[in-house]
Amino acid sequence: MIDLPQGIHVSGKGPTVILLHSSLSSSKQWVTLVQHLKNDFTVINVDILGYGSVGDKETLSSLENYRASIEVERIQQALQHLHVEDQPYHIVGHSFGGALGLKLAVEAPEKVLSLSLYEPVAFHLIEEGSETKEVLNDLFKRVSADDLFIAAEEFMDYWNIKGFFKSLPSRVQQGAAHEMNKVNLDSIALISETYGKDEINKITAPAMIMTGSQSPTLSKVLADIIVNALDDVTQEVFEAGHMGVISHAPIVQPKIAEFIKSHHTDVL
Repeated sequence: MIDLPQGIHVSGKGPTVILLHSSLSSSKQWVTLVQHLKNDFTVINVDILGYGSVGDKETLSSLENYRASIEVERIQQALQHLHVEDQPYHIVGHSFGGALGLKLAVEAPEKVLSLSLYEPVAFHLIEEGSETKEVLNDLFKRVSADDLFIAAEEFMDYWNIKGFFKSLPSRVQQGAAHEMNKVNLDSIALISETYGKDEINKITAPAMIMTGSQSPTLSKVLADIIVNALDDVTQEVFEAGHMGVISHAPIVQPKIAEFIKSHHTDVL
């Protein structure tokens, strides 16, 4: 029997839903959504390597050659552990987790029941030489600073608001700085992907692509690229920023649950 990988949390019973969080976060960001789903679904809530329950130094030191495919393998192991590897599933993802969710869907589009992504940062889809690519390269440069506190401040302020990092308690700042090496590995993993719009178009399951009205242009551009590559897609815009899944969880996460249930009518 295949063991459940460390850092993957399973609750509930029924059709499978896979939850993937953002960088500098953990599976705990989905607590509201889990509560909405666990009575009707088997929820696989993933701590991405380097974060949450798998954010220890040993894990971080073993991820020099980190790629998104490593997370896909962990998810596949979880599905095998639960004996549902041949069954379809719903995918939910936010930011880095959204990009992972998109990769998972691209690799097995026939398995996807629905796809709910909040600003998936699939950076490799940005056109070379474009203004957006210049913005991305500048961001990469700033968040790869040798001083990890400066890197964390640049990263968190970009995806939230200016001054956000300094408003946090000291222990939270320290934790974010500690995880910045993994954040940069996430970025390398994202930019190393090779699938394109044609592969995304093979996803025939209903998709909901979500953005925040106050989010950076970078993530909005990426959302539009993905929306334009999908056929069966709904767009939702929330009065929030890139971290709206967390900052506006009581609004955003029930909307995701509603979308999933609307495409699995036998649990209504």
